[in-house]
Amino acid sequence: MQNNKYLNSPKEFHLEMPLYLVIDIENMNISEQVYELMTYSGTIDAYCIWCDKESVFNTNRCYRSTLSTWKYADNGIKTNSYYCSRNSSHEYIIYYRKTEKTFQKIGQFPSIADFQIPQAQKYRDVLGKQMYQEFTKAIGLKAHGIGVGSFVYLRRIFEKLIAEAYEQTKSKNGFDNENYIKSRMDEKIKILEELLPPFLVENRKIYSILSKGLHELSEEECLEYFEPVKIGIEQILDEKIEKAEKLKKAKAARDAIQGVSEKVSSKK
Repeated sequence: MQNNKYLNSPKEFHLEMPLYLVIDIENMNISEQVYELMTYSGTIDAYCIWCDKESVFNTNRCYRSTLSTWKYADNGIKTNSYYCSRNSSHEYIIYYRKTEKTFQKIGQFPSIADFQIPQAQKYRDVLGKQMYQEFTKAIGLKAHGIGVGSFVYLRRIFEKLIAEAYEQTKSKNGFDNENYIKSRMDEKIKILEELLPPFLVENRKIYSILSKGLHELSEEECLEYFEPVKIGIEQILDEKIEKAEKLKKAKAARDAIQGVSEKVSSKK
C-alpha cells in the first residue's frame, strides 16, 4: 500500500504518481507530508505538451485548512492544478480521493503518458517503429499503475538492442554462433560488447532487474523501479544517437573535404 517515493517533491506527487496508488495517511508523518504537498503554492518544472518544451508551472490551488482539519474532516474528492507560465490555458488538472485513512490520485488530465510520451519522441528513429511503440506502451502502462506489464515492454526493447548487435556480427568469420546462442544474456553482452553502447555493457544488470520484475517483483516494486530502468535504457539510446550523429558528421566532413580536394586538384 505504501510508496513514499512520490512524496519527495510536488512534481513527483502531483504529476508523476500513478493513478490509484494508495497512500496510507493513518501515519501522522505521512499525513503531514501529503498535506504539505497538497497545500504547496510554489512552482514546478515540467514538460508542457502544448508548448512542446520544458516550462515552469504555477499552482492554481492552495488549501487553506489546518493539518488537523485536513486530516480528520476534509475528506472526499479533491482537485489541484498547475498552469504553464507561458500560457495559463495550458493546464494540468489532478483529481484525488481522500478518506481519514487513505489518499489516492484518481484522475489526471492530460494523463501522465500524455506529457511523458512526447519527450520520448527523440528516440523514434533510433528505435524504429515497432520498438518505439513498445517504449511508449511501457510508459503508458506505468502511468496507469501497471508495473509488471510495463517491464515486459522494456525487456523486449533491451533484448532487441542485443539482437540488433548480434545480427551485425553473426555471419562474420570466426564468430562462434553456437556458443553465443547457449550463453546467458550477461555473457551475450560481453561477447558483443564492441558493438554495444558502453553504458549498456557497464549496466547489463538492467536485464536482470527487468527479468525479476516479470517473475518475482510485485506491481508496486515494478512501479518503483520503472523510472531508473527507463532512464538507463534512455541513456543507452542516447549513446546510439550520439554515435549515429558522429558517423553522419564524419561522412559529411569527408565528402566536403573530398569535394574541396577535387576542386584544388583541378587548378593544377
